[in-house]
Amino acid sequence: MKIKNIILFFFCSLFWLVNANPNPIIIEESDSYVEEEIKLRLESMSCLVRPIIDDDVLDQVKRFVFVDKASSRKILTRRELYFPLIDKLLIENNLPSELKYLTAIESAINPGIKSYAGAAGLWQFMPSTAKLRGLRVDDKVDQRLDPVHSTIAAIDYLKTLYGLFGDWALVLAAYNCGENKVLDLIEKTGSKDFWAIRKDLPRQTQLFVPAFIGVSYLMHFYGEHDLIPSMEEMNVEPLTYARVFKEVDIKKMLKATGIEKDVFELYNPAFKKQTIPSKENGFYVNLPDSLMVSFVDYYLNEMNAKVITSVSDSTFSIEEERIDIITFNRPYQFLPEDIQEVQAQELNYTFLKDAKFTSVPKTISENIKDYVYHIVNTRESLSMIADQYEGLNISQLQKWNNLTNGTHVLPGTVLIVRK
Repeated sequence: MKIKNIILFFFCSLFWLVNANPNPIIIEESDSYVEEEIKLRLESMSCLVRPIIDDDVLDQVKRFVFVDKASSRKILTRRELYFPLIDKLLIENNLPSELKYLTAIESAINPGIKSYAGAAGLWQFMPSTAKLRGLRVDDKVDQRLDPVHSTIAAIDYLKTLYGLFGDWALVLAAYNCGENKVLDLIEKTGSKDFWAIRKDLPRQTQLFVPAFIGVSYLMHFYGEHDLIPSMEEMNVEPLTYARVFKEVDIKKMLKATGIEKDVFELYNPAFKKQTIPSKENGFYVNLPDSLMVSFVDYYLNEMNAKVITSVSDSTFSIEEERIDIITFNRPYQFLPEDIQEVQAQELNYTFLKDAKFTSVPKTISENIKDYVYHIVNTRESLSMIADQYEGLNISQLQKWNNLTNGTHVLPGTVLIVRK
């Protein structure tokens, strides 16, 4: 009997060896969860909310930098497209720019995404909430999917929440589960500390603030975890946003401009039909800068053509022909202001036929150079800016803008660049 067992064991072992996975999963040392290093980085990291370094926070960090690297790389790529816009709108409304990280948690910075529960867009608004915030959601247009209008609505909501709570951790919690639940807990416990009332919140909300800390960690330390997107992924053309006020036949526009249908729909998921409706406050069209030039030319030509054919009844006015542009790809060039029109004066010249002179005085003139203004983009360094202008180096940039070595220029900073 013992011999039979030994023989059986031998053949079973042989079968296991033959059928074993030829490519076993190897955990590389670089992927190990270096908890102490992460804790030190969290302690030193600038964050909108005060981080309590517990298991939930560490798990969320692990989720972004170890467990779901593919999604994190997509987030890091998409931020190049949409963070400049969100930064601009947040700063204009005196809100912390870190609030843009909410879009990474809610939608992975994908404006066209919809959840199983019915939420949609960068900020994942439900239809009812969106309509309360002034967004149009119907069978023709879903402004939750428009980066500009949805961000403006989110800013309005975040301002309301901060007015209620005065604390960003509580604002994030209320954004996730609703302000009434948070207000009820504050009244019940007498505490306005998120970490103190967290245990009584829904589990999803308990993890929402740790997730915000986790994505903040990703944005600060993705390089330390080998999450730097490839050059191909980073080679994304900045988006330009044009607000139009008159109806546009999308099919006709695509044919005239040569813009591919798939490209237009990728960046403009808000339009459900083949028409951009007319609207007093306008709708935004979002395209890579190189394509936006063709769209703007088409739109203005169409409007001018309609003006010519409608002069008799004044259907279109000059004011109605406007188009608003938000761009992050071109250095801004500021034109002179306060120019006054002056009537030309006639001058009487007296010609001295016999006048003599021995030398011509030299004209003393100052070499006047033109300037352009460069607005710093997300993750743009002085070196990268200098490379965009022929013959420009970092030292010149520093001199013209009173910058010292080691100075970090923030997105949105306006720099002088001499031509």
